[in-house]
Amino acid sequence: MESSSGGTVIKRPAGIIAGLTAAWAIFGLFLALDTELQLPPGTFFEMIGLAFGIDPSYAVYIGFLLYMITAVIIGIIYSTLSERIKALYINSIVKGVGTGILAGIIVWVVLFLPINYGIMQQTLEKMVTQSNPSTPKSETAENLIKHSNTIFWGSLALHVVFGGIMGFCARLAVAKTSIIHD
Repeated sequence: MESSSGGTVIKRPAGIIAGLTAAWAIFGLFLALDTELQLPPGTFFEMIGLAFGIDPSYAVYIGFLLYMITAVIIGIIYSTLSERIKALYINSIVKGVGTGILAGIIVWVVLFLPINYGIMQQTLEKMVTQSNPSTPKSETAENLIKHSNTIFWGSLALHVVFGGIMGFCARLAVAKTSIIHD
């Protein structure tokens, strides 16, 4: 906090706020995707936890925590780059949403696709081959493998939405006067 003539100014950590807000905004979409794929709520977060070797009883919680931490890191990187690179400076809502969507697509390509195909798919295949086929975990893994094309395109859409919301929120955080333009 800084003292300003006549009041207190609180520095807004734009990246943290933008990343967290975007993560919470699409949280419901993950649950909707679980429902659409006829999976138990929280399956996405559980699979993240399981892929990283977390005990199944804590996997959903740790997966969710890793998701939120990742969103914060993405928000911080996005905001830092947009503040330091003049061409990326968010001086309007349109530019914020546009650069946010671009960031979401970059994260999808650089982070999601390698994790999905390098870790998640192998984990799912291992779950199918090494567990009893009648167990819920094996059935869930088979279902996720079966819907990998839907997950591929759905994840792209989620990253675009995440990025757009993150860019919009970052614009709100850096606006000095009008949020429409400086």
